[in-house]
Amino acid sequence: MAYKILIVDDETATAFGLKALMESEDVKVLTASNAQAARRILGSEKIQVLLSDIRLSGTLDAEGLDLLRFVKEKCADTKVILMTGYGDPAIMQRAFEMGASYYFEKPVEINVLSEAIHALGVPNRLKEGQV
Repeated sequence: MAYKILIVDDETATAFGLKALMESEDVKVLTASNAQAARRILGSEKIQVLLSDIRLSGTLDAEGLDLLRFVKEKCADTKVILMTGYGDPAIMQRAFEMGASYYFEKPVEINVLSEAIHALGVPNRLKEGQV
């Protein structure tokens, strides 16, 4: 079975760096730089894990929470991991109430992220010690 992860981050280097670390023969990693592009992908692909930054436009907006809401309404089987460089206990609580599986403050150690993805049922090279 081929697994799919969607990484959504407005920092292109972050998205492509994570993609390079996580993609394998069994795991396809897609990227998007904004919520609109992510919704298009989520509407056309079966994604197992959505890994999204909360602030995608560099403002105080929380587009990652909007994506979480979209996933819970349209793609109920997709698990969501949210990340932020601007930790806020109220947003973290809201994210979990909305159904996020994990919430991390950046920088996230890659082994912690790998463990979370693996716990959600998606194998990855980092967890398996192949990198």
